[in-house]
Amino acid sequence: MTNTATKIVTDPQPTTVDAPVKKAAVIGAGSMGAGIAALLSSAGIKVTLLDMADDGDTHEERSARALKGIDIQKKRKGFVHPKFVENISAGNTTDDLEKLTECDWVVEAIFEDLDAKRSLYDTVAPHLNDRAILSSNTSTIPLAELTAQLSDDLANRFAITHFFNPPRVMRLVEIVEGEKTSKNTLKVLNAAAEQQLGKVVVDCRDTPGFIANRLGCFWLGAGAELAMKQGVSYELADAVFSKPFGIPRTGVFGLLDYIGLQLVKPIWSSLTNALPESDKMHQFNLEKNDVINGLVERGLTGRTGDGGFYQGRDKVIQDDFSYGERQQPEDPATKHKDAASVIAEDSAGGRYARDLFAATLGYCLDTAEEIADTVELMDKAMVLGYGWKQGPFALADSIGLDKVAELYDETPALLQAAIKAGGFYPEVGKVLATDGAVSETKDRAGVVTVKELLASGKATTVRETDKLNVHLLDNGVAILDLQTSLNSLSQPALNDIRAVVDDAEELGIKALVIGNDEQRAFSAGADLKSIAEAGESGDTQRIDDLVRNGSQVMRKLRTAPFPVVGAVRGAALGGGSELYLSCDRVVVHADTKVGFPERNVGLFPAWSGTVSLLERMRHLYDDYHQRAFDVITDAKPLPNMYFAADYGFIREGDAILMSPDHVLGYAIDQAAEMIDGYSPVAEDKIALYSGETPLDEGWPIEGMTDNDHVIARQLAKHYTAADGVSELSFDEFADREVEYAVPLISMPANVERAMHMAKTRKPLNN
Repeated sequence: MTNTATKIVTDPQPTTVDAPVKKAAVIGAGSMGAGIAALLSSAGIKVTLLDMADDGDTHEERSARALKGIDIQKKRKGFVHPKFVENISAGNTTDDLEKLTECDWVVEAIFEDLDAKRSLYDTVAPHLNDRAILSSNTSTIPLAELTAQLSDDLANRFAITHFFNPPRVMRLVEIVEGEKTSKNTLKVLNAAAEQQLGKVVVDCRDTPGFIANRLGCFWLGAGAELAMKQGVSYELADAVFSKPFGIPRTGVFGLLDYIGLQLVKPIWSSLTNALPESDKMHQFNLEKNDVINGLVERGLTGRTGDGGFYQGRDKVIQDDFSYGERQQPEDPATKHKDAASVIAEDSAGGRYARDLFAATLGYCLDTAEEIADTVELMDKAMVLGYGWKQGPFALADSIGLDKVAELYDETPALLQAAIKAGGFYPEVGKVLATDGAVSETKDRAGVVTVKELLASGKATTVRETDKLNVHLLDNGVAILDLQTSLNSLSQPALNDIRAVVDDAEELGIKALVIGNDEQRAFSAGADLKSIAEAGESGDTQRIDDLVRNGSQVMRKLRTAPFPVVGAVRGAALGGGSELYLSCDRVVVHADTKVGFPERNVGLFPAWSGTVSLLERMRHLYDDYHQRAFDVITDAKPLPNMYFAADYGFIREGDAILMSPDHVLGYAIDQAAEMIDGYSPVAEDKIALYSGETPLDEGWPIEGMTDNDHVIARQLAKHYTAADGVSELSFDEFADREVEYAVPLISMPANVERAMHMAKTRKPLNN
């Protein structure tokens, strides 16, 4: 096929390999229910949101609760893009139950009352079609109790789907099956949650708190109680048991503030009431914590009140419930950057961290066989539900199991099994089951990682340098796997990319996927330090070589004799956006950030980015020069890929996925499909701007400096016809881009900008 990818898609929809749910309903329009409905609609699913009927003569008046829920989600940005609001309709459970007959999935998200939920199920059951799945978003009520009065047929199609708040952001969905839940029900829910909604499913047993809240609440309870009993300050506790352990910098007390201290009593009450007295949760029951109860009595509930343990960034609660200055802890344990070093420190902070880790891991070991099949599920729950970078078992592996065993008077049986096996994760693809046996990690349909491809022998590394690796699959699809920090594009990395394209035939490459296992960034862009140093040198030829090299590499990818597909997730900014635009096709996560922050470092995009954007936007707007100029000089990332579509970032054949985990696998499949009959993009002429009004007429914009205007003016000149030249080929335009960009880099003010950004990662508004 000829690569004539010129059709720009301005109204893209989510792409899903397996999309079993076309229509859904959510019953309960509170914060969680409305959030789930907004998430479903953002995935392209037609959704009906229902709640109890209000008084009124019109349907709109009687559906006021659902309408309010939708409005709140609009304000909270619960929708990926405002256009997806069109997928959701509001109703009530008196007038609109017949709408359930068309639904593939009905989610119950009403308040946590068993009788109310059972009554609702009785009401909706006659309106469900014989294929519809009914699930509950409960976080506290056992599935066995929810289904006790259901018919066998509906019990087969029932499960718990526990979303975390806010559903738009939190990726964890805990699924609990009952004795009668059918395999097809689980298959549909897994596909819908993972591939349509972009979530990660963790299979849980029907036990109190399931997995995430059972373990997370124990950790928080132990963290708070141990600190108070040991006389460890809140600041010290949160400093030592946070970043070194891969835990959010809030630590324990900051997280309790974030959750809302008014929720502590009902959460811990629910858990402790459901658990036997022998369960160690009772030892750290925050429901009875005097400090927390005292804070709540005074309205100091954390983020929902006028402070909690902390007030703003600078204040911390005192013994008399007044606020004092927050102190920087001076404990030797705070100097360490890894968990092993922290727990080895014989200081107040070190002992606290050691005791808390031992208690938390100990509880995980004690409860593992009760609540999960493998330790991997428990780790995932803590990573996705509580923001840990790795779960407690993976953390134990990283510390060293022999050292971990020293924390206990008697080594727990599951820890002994892990030591014998060589770790909780003995090798790639292997994990310890909670009964102590080594088992296979559970595959997630459509999820592919470079690590697993190499471990399984499905890919072979055919080139390896300091800056990148190339892994080849049997079908000729190669993965260009950058090895730089956040996949940044240094000059050596660019040279290595050039060599891969030149040597493609020798390496056996028939198609190239640019991507790897780094989800934080497709590419963070150019190496700022090299740009700053080149500008500081004042050597025009050095600057020209640096910029031209990047431009030529992007053009080489654009015209390569084989398809190039970007597997894009995280940040694709500056040079990363230019790399994105050089691909024939992209498979991109919906929340990817693209944009051109170059003005903040003293230039405009100069690796063919201004030309690629213009080339795409001319198919969208008559005033495409102005619009391209505006988005480049704005220097801000676009909110997500649905907003980026308005600027030509999505073309026919590109795919937007809700799940970042499925991007690489889908990109590999797309690359393979493009091999047969492929030919590079056809060359075309691009018009220069010939309007009477200068593109930068609106400058200087409020808040911008004279230096900003210098950069904007140079970009305007680059886009504008002069000396009888009214159109250019892509190559000619890209060469012109370099010529206009190079002088900017050596300007003293721009050298200062580049240096400041390289050192601080913050823009300098000079």
